[in-house]
Amino acid sequence: MNTKKRSCTDEAATQLNELYAGVIHHCLKKINRYPDHNDYDDFYQLGLITLFDTYETCLKDALATENSFLFVSYAKQKIHWTFLDQIRKDRKKENREAYLSEEELEEIPNAVSFEYQLEQEDLLQRLCACLTAEENAYLRDALDGLNITEIARKQNISRKTLYKRRRHIQTKASSFLKG
Repeated sequence: MNTKKRSCTDEAATQLNELYAGVIHHCLKKINRYPDHNDYDDFYQLGLITLFDTYETCLKDALATENSFLFVSYAKQKIHWTFLDQIRKDRKKENREAYLSEEELEEIPNAVSFEYQLEQEDLLQRLCACLTAEENAYLRDALDGLNITEIARKQNISRKTLYKRRRHIQTKASSFLKG
């Protein structure tokens, strides 16, 4: 069936609903939506809209008896695909809503204990005392969340130099933590 736009008048819509409501019910059963399901009415309406759209784009007149068989198979497939698309959209939306929003995450108390934070800050201060000014500048920028490229631009030095500083800091930190 080709696509050619035809207008779906109120009279045509009523006839389509009377003739092809069974197609919508069949598609609803195929996706396990029954009258007691929460979104049954929403899917039925979506099926009607798709039926009307299919009528408008169908090349042959769906209201003519000789074309009903072709129209039924065409409409059934389009309605079924539309239902599956809607189910996918609903699942994506549910999955997105399942994740906590950033505001909710901020309300969760920090899992790290106060004592542990103090210990980490103390270790960091003692490590910084052992580092050169350049190494401290690198470490401060890295702890602020800047990547190597951003730090290189900010400090106006090459990335290679920063990688060397980083290795020196790692060496000092590992020996510092062991001893």
